[in-house]
Amino acid sequence: MTKVNDRGNIKWTPFMMPEHIEMLNNYWESQKNIAKPILSEDHYEEMARTIEEAIEYLFVVDIQYYKNHRIKVIEGVIKRSVQHRLEIQTEDGIDYLDFTEILDVSIIK
Repeated sequence: MTKVNDRGNIKWTPFMMPEHIEMLNNYWESQKNIAKPILSEDHYEEMARTIEEAIEYLFVVDIQYYKNHRIKVIEGVIKRSVQHRLEIQTEDGIDYLDFTEILDVSIIK
C-alpha cells in the first residue's frame, strides 16, 4: 500500500498571488479566535476582593485578560487602580489593563 504525501497549501503556494496567501493566512488566524467569556457577578466580586488584597499586601498575581480575541496572562504586582485600569509592575516594566479586559486574578503563593 502506498502512502500519499499531500502537502496541502504548500504545493500550491508557488502558484498563488501574494494577496491569496495573505487571505489564507488571515483565514487560518481567524479560526483561532476565542469569544470573550461572560463572567458572573460573583466572579467580579471575588476578583475585586483579590485585587484589593493584592494591592494592600503587594502580592504577586497572575492576571488572565482578554485582548485581540485571545486570552493572555500577565504576572506582576498591582501597584494601584487608576481610572478603570490597573497599573501592574512586571519584570519588563509597567503595564496597564482595563477592568473590562480582566477575566481572572489569582495570588501566587
